[in-house]
Amino acid sequence: RFLRYDKDMKIPLARIRKIARNKFKNASSCHDWEHVERVYILAQILAKKEKADLNIVRVAALLHDIKRAEEMAVKGKICHAVEGAKQAAKILLGLKLSKNFIQAVKHCIVAHRFRNNAAPQTLEAKVLSDADKLDALGAIGIGRGFMWCGHHGLTLYNTDKKIIAENNPYQKSHNLYAEYRIKLRHLKNKMYTQSGKKMAQERTDFMKKFLKRLDLEVKGKI
Repeated sequence: RFLRYDKDMKIPLARIRKIARNKFKNASSCHDWEHVERVYILAQILAKKEKADLNIVRVAALLHDIKRAEEMAVKGKICHAVEGAKQAAKILLGLKLSKNFIQAVKHCIVAHRFRNNAAPQTLEAKVLSDADKLDALGAIGIGRGFMWCGHHGLTLYNTDKKIIAENNPYQKSHNLYAEYRIKLRHLKNKMYTQSGKKMAQERTDFMKKFLKRLDLEVKGKI
C-alpha cells in the first residue's frame, strides 16, 4: 500500500492533462493521446469497482505514456515506463504535490508495462496496469495492432513460428497474429483485478474470433 498523503491536497488535473497531452505531439496513432484517454476512462471504472484511490489512478493514467513516443523513436532502446516515471515525478514536484503522492504515481507508471519486470505492488498500480492492458484487447486492440504494423512498416499477417520465437515487435515480419500469440492472448491471465479479468476475457474472445476469420480470408476459404 502507498504511504498516506493529505487527501485535502488539491490535484490540478486540468494542468496535468495539458502537460501530458503536449508530450504526444509526435506520437504514433497506436500510442496517441486517444489511447491515454481510453486508459483514463478504463482506469476510473476499475478504480471505482475495486475501491482504489481515484486521485492516484487518474494522475498516473494521464502520465503513464509520456515517454512512449521517445521509446518508439529509438525502437525500444529505452523503457518508456521507467523514464516516464522519472519525468512524471519532476512534473508533479513542480506542481507542489506531496512526495508520498508522487511516489505512489511513480510506482503505477513504472509497473504498468507488460514487458517490464516491475510488478505492481499497490491496488492503484494494479488498476492502471489492467486498464492499459485492456486497451490492447478487443476491437480497439485489433485496430491498434494494425496501426502499429502500419507505422513500422510490418507485415499484415504471417503465422511463421520463427517470428513468434524471436519476439521482436520492431522486426519487419512481426504482425498482429504474432503479437496475439506472444502477448495478447495471455493478458487475460495477467490481470490483477477481478473487474479487469472479466473485461479481458470478453475482449480476448472477440480477438480470437476475428483472427480465425482473418486466417480463413487470407487462405481464400471465405
